[in-house]
Amino acid sequence: MEKFDVLFIGSGQAAWNAALPLAMQGKKVGIIEEGTVAGVCTNFGCDAKGLLDGPVKLLAEIEQFDEIGLETTDARINWEHLMAHKHAVIDPLSGQMQAMLEHSGIKFIFGHGEFRDSKTIVVEKKEYTATKIVIASGQRPARLNVPGKELMHDSTDFLDLPQMPESIAFIGAGYVSMELASIANAAGADVSIIEFAPRALNGFDAEYANKLVEKMQSSGVTFYFGEGLSKVEKTGTQYTVTTNKGTEFTTNYVLDATGRIPNVENLGLDKAGIDYDRGGISVNDHLQTSVENIYASGDIISKKQPKLTPVAAFEARYLTQLFLGVTDEAINYPVVATAAFTLPRIAQVGVTTDYAMEHPAEYQIKTIDLANSWDYKAMNEKDASMKLIFDKAGKLAGAVNYSNEAPEVINGLTTIIEQGLTIQELQRTLFAFPTLDYNLSFYLAQGLRS
Repeated sequence: MEKFDVLFIGSGQAAWNAALPLAMQGKKVGIIEEGTVAGVCTNFGCDAKGLLDGPVKLLAEIEQFDEIGLETTDARINWEHLMAHKHAVIDPLSGQMQAMLEHSGIKFIFGHGEFRDSKTIVVEKKEYTATKIVIASGQRPARLNVPGKELMHDSTDFLDLPQMPESIAFIGAGYVSMELASIANAAGADVSIIEFAPRALNGFDAEYANKLVEKMQSSGVTFYFGEGLSKVEKTGTQYTVTTNKGTEFTTNYVLDATGRIPNVENLGLDKAGIDYDRGGISVNDHLQTSVENIYASGDIISKKQPKLTPVAAFEARYLTQLFLGVTDEAINYPVVATAAFTLPRIAQVGVTTDYAMEHPAEYQIKTIDLANSWDYKAMNEKDASMKLIFDKAGKLAGAVNYSNEAPEVINGLTTIIEQGLTIQELQRTLFAFPTLDYNLSFYLAQGLRS
């Protein structure tokens, strides 16, 4: 039986961000991986999505500038060429990551890992043990249990489409669906979205989510709110989608984007005595499971924090400090910025507008009309807006931005909120000019004055 100091189940952001520095500090580290090295984000998720989204954003910017003097030909997305570029960039990453990690002394154990007991993991009939074990097995796309579910695809399939279908039906209107629908729409597909709830992007600012829906509708996207998927049937070379309200239409491709579920099955968690629920593995404030020597990191954790790549990486870095004895304190999560990479984007951080409206004695919401600010006028972005949420002391507690540049603006505001900076302190930071960050203190002052 081979023994390690730290053994990881999974090799994504929640694992390698801890495995690498631990190995560099002399720890004997192993990683068990049954799929592709480096996990979902690197190979089948956010990296691939970001690459495919780049030309979509460029098309939107061309449209803006076309109105004010930019003369263009008929710019369009060549999906086959774009997908070839995606493969050229993304496909080598897994091998590069594996080589880097192995060069640092990390041993890869390929195959499915399952606990035999709280001390032992079995992979391909071989047994391994470790002083500390970290479960970082992540999540996978959910699949609705309806007739014809086997006919549907998921986000992983979409991000590897060799050709863009003429029409696509997306089930669900969360951020994954809305992002991929934006890409498909820009690439020329006829897009429909079915959502059981009355609105899109639950958890994001409702006003901006509704503005986005209107924008997408004006681009030809059809929404069916308040309707649930009943069944999918194959009709010749197409598929017939039927909702619980009797809506029926045919499409070339059906994508189930109704959420993601934790990979807790077939890990032997019960044999090891590890507690878990439908949200994932239960941990304490040290990311420790119900078993003393076993920890969890990333999307597999049942938690209130957003299940995002930066959060997984933060948890991995925390475990590094914990295992090296640098800290014994509980994990202290910073504020987490989130974004829907639609067009326009919606990004937010800190206290949400919904929460602020529910607690009017504690927070004030100020709306900034960015479309009339110099920098957004220069970009001819006519529908940009931002809401700033201030606490009783006048400090920024939250923000949400609706614009093509929303993630970049929110990133700057994230630092302000996390550091608790006042306007006076912020004015000591001289950003490059002209940039959107340069105007952050102006936006804050404008919000406090209004």
